Amino acid sequence: MGGDFIKELKIYLAGKMSGLSFEEMNSWRKEVFDKLLIVSQIADYQMQVINPVDYYNFEEKRYQSEEEVEDYDLSHVISSNIVIVNLDGLNSSDGTKLEIHDAKYHNKIPVIAFGNQELYEKLHPWLRRNITRVEKNIDDVVSYIHEFYMI
Repeated sequence: MGGDFIKELKIYLAGKMSGLSFEEMNSWRKEVFDKLLIVSQIADYQMQVINPVDYYNFEEKRYQSEEEVEDYDLSHVISSNIVIVNLDGLNSSDGTKLEIHDAKYHNKIPVIAFGNQELYEKLHPWLRRNITRVEKNIDDVVSYIHEFYMI
């Protein structure tokens, strides 16, 4: 007998944080998590969603250095199966740009973005090259992940 294998995904939620309120940086991430949880239960997948706001944010300083935050975030990025990125504010978010680059460069991790197509078109060509797929909204991202990575 081959035995059962555990179906699991680790998903990292990338997006602008600097200059945003806690609610602005976290509300879309919470929505993605809630919707991914539903489809993961339907598909019988174990899912770990890394929301960097849960660990490091600008309202509650739990870190001692920026290097600590960078190392923590990027270690999760390169050990994920999928990175979801919010295009809103991406042009002014150097940290998110590094996360996208490292996901593709180190492990060829799919980067699935969502947001206005015009925001995507305005990105530097090198950054666009590192984004695997662009969807209009969170629902479309969750449907795509469910269909292509869980079924």
